[in-house]
Formats: sequence, C-alpha cells, structure tokens
Amino acid sequence: MDKTMISYYDLDCNGTLKFSAFLRMVHIAADINATELGVGFAQLAPLGMSFVLQRFSAQVYEALPAYGEEVQIRTWPASIERGTFIRKGEMLDKKSRKRLEWASLWLLFDLNERKILRPAALPVDFALMGLGDQGTTVVPEKVDIPADWLAWEQPHNAYTHTVRYAEVDTNKHVNNAVYGDWAANAAAHPSEEAAFRWQAFHINYLAETRLNDEIAVTSRKGDNGDILIVGESGARRSFTARVVCTNS
Repeated sequence: MDKTMISYYDLDCNGTLKFSAFLRMVHIAADINATELGVGFAQLAPLGMSFVLQRFSAQVYEALPAYGEEVQIRTWPASIERGTFIRKGEMLDKKSRKRLEWASLWLLFDLNERKILRPAALPVDFALMGLGDQGTTVVPEKVDIPADWLAWEQPHNAYTHTVRYAEVDTNKHVNNAVYGDWAANAAAHPSEEAAFRWQAFHINYLAETRLNDEIAVTSRKGDNGDILIVGESGARRSFTARVVCTNS
C-alpha cells in the first residue's frame, strides 16, 4: 500500500484534486505493484513492451481529499479479459475510509512495432499475479459519444492545443495524466469555474497523440448535467471523457 501526502500542486484553483494529479498517483502505484509482480516498466521496456492505458473510471466517495491529508493507495490486477488487463484500486484516508475508487483497462503494447500484443507475450505466469476482485464496484466504462453530438447546443467549452515536449513521455506519446488536464480544461467552463467539482471521471484513450500534434478539445453538457468531452487530432479521435460534476 503506497502512502502519499496531498500537496498544493495536486489541487486546482478551487482546492479540488486535479484529474491529472490523481491519474499520476494511480499510475505510479500501478507500476510499483506491477514491478513487484515482475511486469513493471523497468522489466518490460528492455523487452520492447509496455502497458498502455485504454480506459479509466473513478468514483468519489464522501469527499475528495484536501490539502495536507495523508492518503493510502491500494491497487491490484483484477482480471484478464479478451486480451486486456483490468486493474482496480482505491484511495483511503488515515482512518481507512474510502475516498476514491477506480478501475482501469490496460493493453500490452509493442514499443517498436507500435502494435497491441496478446497477454501471452508477458514473461510471467498469470497464476502468480494474484488476480481477483477486492470489493470494488467501479468498472472501466466505455464513453460513448451520441451520434447527434454535433447537433447539440453550443459547446460548453472548446479549444485547440499543440502537444509540446514536456507532455510526451518515454513511450514517445502523450502521457495519460496529461489528458486529465485537457479534460479538466474542457469541463471547467470559465464562467462556472468556482462551482466545478467532480464526482466521477471516465476517460477512454483511443489513439496515440504525439509531439507537435494539434488536438481540438470540445465539451458539451448532456441532459443529465454530465459533461461529455471529445479530443480530436485531424480526422482521428484521440480520446473521449465523461465527467460527473457536483456543485457542493
């Protein structure tokens, strides 16, 4: 179980834990656990392989942790389904109360050929990975964008961003945590910035985004108040996201 302290740089201007900070914490914890199982980045990279994130869903319980709180992060491999790896986890406070729960779906990726690999390519015995659920209910949700998306009212927010050097990781594409900032920028309309609080967050990574790519990010509010977000690079859809917000 990994312990970490919530710092001011993990928070947005409202004192709310940022998507990107949370994604970064989860990714670090996942790699630590994967390394213990023999399939961490340091062990797979020399073999030309790495795990890449395809879907991520998170749910807030009680309230997001605040500045200065010490939290504990638990994560474990839950299952292998249809060639994908399901990893789950939770964030607990010092009193062992659940503050966040998440589920993620990962693919095994060939770093040289830039293609998806089957689970059998892993240099481990799956029976030794301790697969299994540990009481979590969140699943890595598929974010569907309705066919009439463009016919909805004017975008909640829209902007175009050019990928820069610091946003690309050693796998030669935009790090998954960076998409969290892009999604948050689209979810937080400037006129409503002070009221922006998230209760659930779902993101699907659909295509690699690389250095100097231009990505157009657009968000629209659904009838239930959820915010749907699409990121596109040219004719290619790079990611989709859905954010459930609360004003409390």
